[in-house]
Amino acid sequence: MWEVILRYCSLYPNESESLLEKTAFLENLQHPFPRDLLPGHITASGIVIQDQAMLLIKHRYIGEWFQPGGHVDAAEEPLDAAIREVAEETGWQTTPPGLYDQTLPIDIDVHLIPANPKKNEPQHLHIDFAYLLDPIHHGIATDPEAVMWAKLTDCDAPRLARCVKKYMALISAQ
Repeated sequence: MWEVILRYCSLYPNESESLLEKTAFLENLQHPFPRDLLPGHITASGIVIQDQAMLLIKHRYIGEWFQPGGHVDAAEEPLDAAIREVAEETGWQTTPPGLYDQTLPIDIDVHLIPANPKKNEPQHLHIDFAYLLDPIHHGIATDPEAVMWAKLTDCDAPRLARCVKKYMALISAQ
């Protein structure tokens, strides 16, 4: 996954210094996904956009609206985890749109997860790989969250706004 981070940094050099500093511990890891990997691990999420709106979930623990996502399972690639998490949390089946290299996230964000005594988890980092996904059809969520489609212009949280900006740049380059 280190090579993915390096390729991402070459596309977004304004993010590279901070991202490389925060993720340097991943450089020599073969499997950067286990939940108990400290100081953190790679997670995956889906940026699902349709008709100028983004699919969001209300996080059951944090209580804020985010893109759907979660942990990468054993023997799973982050893109596959993003597709699975979107389906589990929202019921939407998705696919990468083919606008760019589908193995590369549209955004990588490093954020601190507070300690969770109920899960016996210490404070740790999530290095979240967010993938742009197109909705195919809606089914039944197996791990449902509250869901909404938010207008892209209303996605003003820093990470969501950054993803919208990158999406718009991809669309305008077509």
